Amino acid sequence: MSPSPRRSEDRQHRRHEKILDDLEEIFLTEGFQTPTVADLCARLRCSKRSLYEIAPNKPELFLVVLRRLLDRIRRRGMRAALENGDPQARILAYLQPGVSESSRATQQFNEELRAFEPARRMLEEHQRERVAVLRDLIEDGIRKGHFQPLHAHLAAEVYFAAARLINQPEVLAAAGLTMSEAFAELPDLLFQGLFKRDNAAPRGETPRKR
Repeated sequence: MSPSPRRSEDRQHRRHEKILDDLEEIFLTEGFQTPTVADLCARLRCSKRSLYEIAPNKPELFLVVLRRLLDRIRRRGMRAALENGDPQARILAYLQPGVSESSRATQQFNEELRAFEPARRMLEEHQRERVAVLRDLIEDGIRKGHFQPLHAHLAAEVYFAAARLINQPEVLAAAGLTMSEAFAELPDLLFQGLFKRDNAAPRGETPRKR
């Protein structure tokens, strides 16, 4: 008796998910340019047909893997934010998946991503969505009196601009920090800023030198 179409589809889906999990690890470590399709098949222990069931060529495979990774970051971030009631905790929970996933990527991956126009566009769209959600979370904290009445969209853009800088090795080298250490600093910059409360100047003014 042959398996039902639904059971066959489920089995194929599980096989594809396992391939994508393994491809993600390879691409995050090595990028997608160097490994050949034959190399990937040998390391994944799958046929070329199995890869071509997912995407027609290697660059498209990279896009499938990237889209899946970015979707997971946004999905996990939203789920974590909804589990927290405190505005600051919600923001930290929302940002954490992006921090943990970014720390897995090598410079090779980041360089190839930026050099591949479709991947760069996908990342830019992902960042726009992340900025919009962070802006909404900041605005919610402002309305509830937890945060200062600053420009929420600007604050969100500044955070993600800093996150992009942290992905550059020369910035980390100059700061003497690992990527994980640098990302750990960002929430304090976002929530605390540089000035102590008793030294803070009114908006629009510069603190006096002592």
